[in-house]
Amino acid sequence: MRKVVLVIGFLFLWIPEINLFAQGSDSIPATKLFIRDIIIEGNKVTKEKIFIRELIFHQGDTIEKMDLLPALEQSKENLLNLSIFNFVSLDVQHYPGNKIDVIITVTERWYIWPTPILEMADRNFSAFLEDFDWTHTNYGLWLKWNNFRGRNELLSAKVRLGYKEQYLLEYEKPNIGINQNHKIAFGYSFMRQHRVNYQTLDNKPVYYKKFPEYALNLGDAYLAYTYRPGLYSKHKLRAHFLYDWLGDSVSTLNPNYFGEGKDTLKGFRLDYVFNYDIRDSKVYPLDGHAFKVKVQRYGFGIIKDYPYNNWLLEGTSFYHKKLSNKIYIANVTRAKISSNKEVPFIQQKALGYAEYMTGYERFVIDGSDFFISKFITKFQILKPTSFQLPLIKAKQFNKVHLAIYMNVLADIGYVNNKSSYLDPSNDMALDPSNYMANELQYSFGIGLDFVTYYDKVFRMEYSINRYVKDGPEFRGFFFHLETPFFRW
Repeated sequence: MRKVVLVIGFLFLWIPEINLFAQGSDSIPATKLFIRDIIIEGNKVTKEKIFIRELIFHQGDTIEKMDLLPALEQSKENLLNLSIFNFVSLDVQHYPGNKIDVIITVTERWYIWPTPILEMADRNFSAFLEDFDWTHTNYGLWLKWNNFRGRNELLSAKVRLGYKEQYLLEYEKPNIGINQNHKIAFGYSFMRQHRVNYQTLDNKPVYYKKFPEYALNLGDAYLAYTYRPGLYSKHKLRAHFLYDWLGDSVSTLNPNYFGEGKDTLKGFRLDYVFNYDIRDSKVYPLDGHAFKVKVQRYGFGIIKDYPYNNWLLEGTSFYHKKLSNKIYIANVTRAKISSNKEVPFIQQKALGYAEYMTGYERFVIDGSDFFISKFITKFQILKPTSFQLPLIKAKQFNKVHLAIYMNVLADIGYVNNKSSYLDPSNDMALDPSNYMANELQYSFGIGLDFVTYYDKVFRMEYSINRYVKDGPEFRGFFFHLETPFFRW
């Protein structure tokens, strides 16, 4: 507990950002430029203060000539990372006396998205192909109003039916305060499903399904506060009230699903996240680094029948480096440690769920602690290219971005599962068929990434894992449509 408090206290001492620019325009030296004005064009919706918050220079600053181009490029990346513009360009108009105007031109995205939902509900595309059951799909409507009121607010509502039902309403308000560095958010989500993964055997999920009853119901009401002291660092505190319940048969099949044979589980959870990110892109980074630390607390003794009070500590690091015009390397590493090893099954989701190793898409590995490290070498096949779609007139859609990269992949990972380890008399014991837990795992692969607009990345790859000699299910082609590491 004491160490966790010290870690949180240290993180609040964020790295101060260095001001490279001085104020004033009197007697400007020949090596410097005075920023006379900042002109913004193309923003029919977005308010001017949203732009100003992301720039590393301001009107009235004096800047070294040699620092101008890096400052423009960094400011452009900051604006693109808001994910509310398709394209951003910064230009300079020169005037006598070493004075300049900075001209920002943007193409805004389409912000109101009544998006139809038609998606696979399995853990990944490979799991879907293995079962190949078309009932494992979700459908519905997700209404997202990005850049709501032109202030980068988000208002969203979701009705998702089918395999995993979800009803969601949430609101985010950023840019609060004199320095626009505070954000609040609140929302409620309710999910339910007829089919649930109640156990893991042979390193694969085992399911129970029953109609018309629902096997699993998950309710989550939350309130969140975010503090952004600088352009690249962020603190987030989020409080949840969780109220989950099971169908009668699930708690009978696995008394450890909620623990102690319970069919309901309600309690509080508190999350603290610190994020420091200076990558060139959050969608598909090629250069820069970032790290994130998350501290979670389950249960506070407020609800007495909540049996598993627990601290969780997670850390994630991102490193991306451009070696040449066409070659890039990256390493992404994530680790989680839990103070309580005897947690219920629902809290033992380690690898194969939100995080997976290359070549292990067909499998899941449960446990209280884990680490995973991915090493990637990228070769640029098609440099980022933009082209017009002649039959579409709307600016938000008619200009398409495309880039293609070949990847060489290598992963390593480990999951710790010591829940009453292999004790057959205990409901919490690890089944001996789940041999991937408590063993070092590794894999290799090669693939192609197609990066296009609206933050979409299509990846296809061929990969093998450490058990490749044991059969064809330990190798194969895998497909993904997502933003890599965005959930991390």
